[in-house]
Amino acid sequence: MWIVKQIVSRTPKSGWRGFFLIGCVVLLALLLAGTSWSAWRSSIERAAADERQYNTIEVLLATGRLRAAALQQIRGGRGYLLTGNPLFLEPHALGRQEAETAQVQLAELVGSDSEQQARVEALAIHLAHLDAVSGSMIDSMEKGESRNALATMRSGSDRDAIEAILRTLDAIEGAERAALDTQTAIARQSAIANERYQYLLAIAGLGLLVLSILATIYVRRALDAEYAARKQLKHFASTDPLTSLPNRRAFMEAASQHIRQSLGDPERKLSLAIFDIDHFKRINDRFGHPVGDEVIKEVGQRAIAALRKHDFVGRIGGEEYGVLLPRTDLQTARAVCERLREAIAGSPIVRNDAIISFTASIGITELCRDDDVDHLLARADSALYDAKTGGRNQVRVAA
Repeated sequence: MWIVKQIVSRTPKSGWRGFFLIGCVVLLALLLAGTSWSAWRSSIERAAADERQYNTIEVLLATGRLRAAALQQIRGGRGYLLTGNPLFLEPHALGRQEAETAQVQLAELVGSDSEQQARVEALAIHLAHLDAVSGSMIDSMEKGESRNALATMRSGSDRDAIEAILRTLDAIEGAERAALDTQTAIARQSAIANERYQYLLAIAGLGLLVLSILATIYVRRALDAEYAARKQLKHFASTDPLTSLPNRRAFMEAASQHIRQSLGDPERKLSLAIFDIDHFKRINDRFGHPVGDEVIKEVGQRAIAALRKHDFVGRIGGEEYGVLLPRTDLQTARAVCERLREAIAGSPIVRNDAIISFTASIGITELCRDDDVDHLLARADSALYDAKTGGRNQVRVAA
């Protein structure tokens, strides 16, 4: 995001790069959201399938208990009828009780399934019929009417009731298994679809990530190129192309900055000097402008070599130069400028078998209270004029 802000803030033409990266980030976020949603959906479906499987198992266990209880009930009743032994009444009663309990559990387990509810209700009717038939036979037996009881048994009324119960239980179990199979198939298909979807999301996300990385690299390079271009433009805007010294604009900015710093600290002295090449027009007229340019460059190089590291020199006119002398009073500035004058006049240069000698005149002034750049330059220029009119190749201090 930092790169995007930098691009959009630096130049309107590069704003599309920022929007492209934002789009990549948004798409990545959407892909992550899609993956999360797919995983959540898959987990919900798995939970539903697990719940259905658990419910089916509970239903099958309940039907199994009810089946065993109903058979126990009828066997106990018939055993009592055939033997007259009251011990058979205990399993009969226990089977009846367990069948009722299992039927209630089934009613709770089938929940909102209307078809299963109808089967459970039919099951309750069949259980009630079995209770009525077996109860009637046992009552007849207890009253000593064994013939009536046996006749009822031989008629198969209790057998019909138990068969109806078993058929209903089979129907309930079959419906539960079918529902479980359907739910399992749906969950399996959904899992396969979700797996494919997540696979596609992973591929798309990887592709988008690679694209984002490439775009980031491209944008970063574009930023670096733009920064280098801006730096180069700034250099060109503040540098004299002939001498590679700071130009007048850069010199004036540096002078203003040094003046503010010195005025803020009375102990921090500041001197300024202006010098130009003596009789430079004669050099141009006699040797030509290319040689004159060579002299201008040579003077600049000699000035850099003669001045101190913290001094600031720039070309502020045709053959005119300015020098800022920070932390320097007028006396020290004069000594520095004398050394500068001697370095410039030191030795001639040879161009096209011609020996070219040159000197420079220098005017110096020191920063006073309430000074600005214009006043400082005006005084130094006045001192330079005095050096020129006084014979050239000399240093003059502003009065």
